[in-house]
Amino acid sequence: MSQQYTAANCPHREETTLASAPKTTTVKDATLHLMRGLGIDRVFGNPGSTELPFLSDWPDDIDYVLGLQEATVVGMADGYAQATRNASFVNLHSAAGVGHALGNIYTAHRNQTPMVITAGQQARSILPLQAFLYADRASEFPRPYVKYSVEPARAADVPAAIARAYYVAMQPPCGPTFVSVPIDDWAQPAQLIEARRISREIGPDPEAIRQLVAALAASKNPALIVGPGVDRADCVAAMVAVAEKTKAAVWVSPFSARCSFPERHPQFHGFLHASPAQLSDALKDYDLVVVIGAPVFTFHVEGHAAIFDGDTTIFQITDDADSAAVAPIGTSIIASMAPAL
Repeated sequence: MSQQYTAANCPHREETTLASAPKTTTVKDATLHLMRGLGIDRVFGNPGSTELPFLSDWPDDIDYVLGLQEATVVGMADGYAQATRNASFVNLHSAAGVGHALGNIYTAHRNQTPMVITAGQQARSILPLQAFLYADRASEFPRPYVKYSVEPARAADVPAAIARAYYVAMQPPCGPTFVSVPIDDWAQPAQLIEARRISREIGPDPEAIRQLVAALAASKNPALIVGPGVDRADCVAAMVAVAEKTKAAVWVSPFSARCSFPERHPQFHGFLHASPAQLSDALKDYDLVVVIGAPVFTFHVEGHAAIFDGDTTIFQITDDADSAAVAPIGTSIIASMAPAL
């Protein structure tokens, strides 16, 4: 009679089970392990009592940058994320800390800065009692200025929620995300989560790009409007190459938060106003306007925008589908800057 291997008689049963079992640790250690894998080497914070379990026995390889007010903390994290082109990690104190930080969370949202924000919450066992520092519907508080916001249903889900917050924050268009963590979650058991690679490049529609190339070839006086999305994608050199090949005048989009074209370049023409009339006047002599890495357009005052009357052909390249949807005229190409340029 042939021998049958079952879970009961397999000679390697114990070794196989142990080798395949997920590694279990605490929520805190799983989160720190994930942060290391994601290249996060600093946490910007203004903590309080609900964050103390996360801060205890802090590791030497991750710096905790202490700020004395939450808005300052988020401002530092915003600048650090823009400089490193990686999501920054922010640690705030419950609902009160999030409230103090909201002004600069809004700024990070407008800057499309990748940022993972965590805030403490009261212990799960006393949440029904509306205890001091209890946050009612914590995940709703920072909306709509975060791309993803959650208070995980279980302590064991916190590392996975933070992982998702990071990946969402880093997907174009980048932006802040938020995870509310009850104080007693950090010491609870959780499985280790390894950092994953997720592609963030989106190629353009080939036919739309061909139409843009044809329009540039036929144009007698083109202008390129360069926005913060170019530098955010580390594509300034590619932008300069495109400008020099097309021999187009280069303007900076209104309220650009980053320097996406060298101001000493001979093709640099200046900064566009956020006034519809002044912007239209600056662009009135161009037969083709290509907006790259910016909205069409960001205005600050009302008025007639003659640029939208139809005499000028407008193209837009953007990684922000909402920006493409609100453009009042022209052809929008949704793509990451690198493959588009």
